[in-house]
Amino acid sequence: MAELALIRTAQGLVPATEADREVTQKWKLGQVIHGKFTKMRNAKFHGKFFSMLDLAWEYWEPVGGLVPRQEMRGIRGLAKFFEAASGKPGQLSHAVDSYIAHLETERAERFPTVEKSREAFREWVTIEAGHFHLVRTPDGVRKEAKSISWANMDDTAFEPLYRDVFNACWRLVLSAHFETEDAALSAADQIGSYA
Repeated sequence: MAELALIRTAQGLVPATEADREVTQKWKLGQVIHGKFTKMRNAKFHGKFFSMLDLAWEYWEPVGGLVPRQEMRGIRGLAKFFEAASGKPGQLSHAVDSYIAHLETERAERFPTVEKSREAFREWVTIEAGHFHLVRTPDGVRKEAKSISWANMDDTAFEPLYRDVFNACWRLVLSAHFETEDAALSAADQIGSYA
């Protein structure tokens, strides 16, 4: 179930952010959408948050193929463990690189196209910002982004989330494209309609 924000205008309800627009574009014309609506406490803060995320998402380019960072850490960590046990540092590095290249090739053949997803990016950045909880799945324990539901979060609770997510966006994406954090925030201001 999608959660989105709408703005009431003279033309009716319109999506508040680019992410919200993407959700509504998936709906068929004439389709009836049902939901429970609440007025947001601070729509400007909402817009600021999603403008910052949109900016980071636009600049983000997926790298690393289809081998997730956690899996790479596990493979490289196991190799380092065996190297330390054998007393021969670097002994397995060539084998590890070959194995990872083999995994990337094999997975690229099975999954030829992988779409860049705004929602997946938002969840990833939220987790990287430290706002997650652990869930047990059949595949093991994994991190799940905490909800940023406006119905359940006031400005006091939202402010640390915003700050932490901005810091994650800066560290992981935006610092490679902007001289300063202020320059990145200014660019996000230009995207949003809240400025």
